[in-house]
Amino acid sequence: MHPKICLTIGNVTYDEALKHLNDVSLAEIRMDLLDFSNEQFSSLFSRGKCVIATYRSDNHFDVLFSKYSQAIEFGCACVDIDINVPEVYRDKIADLAHSKGCKVVLSYHNYEKTPEHRDLIRLIDKMRTSGADIVKIACMATSTEDCSRVLSLYENHTKLVAFCMGKIGKISRLSAPLLGAPFTYASIKGNEVAPGQMNYDVVESMLKMMEVGS
Repeated sequence: MHPKICLTIGNVTYDEALKHLNDVSLAEIRMDLLDFSNEQFSSLFSRGKCVIATYRSDNHFDVLFSKYSQAIEFGCACVDIDINVPEVYRDKIADLAHSKGCKVVLSYHNYEKTPEHRDLIRLIDKMRTSGADIVKIACMATSTEDCSRVLSLYENHTKLVAFCMGKIGKISRLSAPLLGAPFTYASIKGNEVAPGQMNYDVVESMLKMMEVGS
């Protein structure tokens, strides 16, 4: 179990989710990709693990708020809220989380490109002032320069998880925790939920090799 790898759990059965959760020290539960009962979610979030609750939705914000509220009540350690969620919902979730001692990740995703450096800085500042304990930046890489731009954010920012998606972006996923990210994301083998996401065993072995050589 590598402390700097967050296993993303989605599109699996409850028994599979439970097994994988027991095998790691940090996990993200993608509630939008899991058809579980409230009792099953409660079981996952209350197991004493460091678990991040995530629910992605472009429009059903009442459902989104309900799902996050349940996860917080069930005992999740952290919630990951997309910055594009309307502010009224985003603030309510963040306030509820903080009232229960739950950390807040505010995240920005761009599945088409990597914005310019100044725009990324603006995004980080916006998320910081919106109550983020941790800021997440995930952008599609179309060149190695995109990876360099995103990784350069670690020079002046802490409590940041920034990386590029896609095949070109894989190196940034591995570099992020070596540059200061509290963690990087990995998938269940054969069950990637984001472009360029690598399975947990591969990320773990690569990080161990890179850390030994550093």
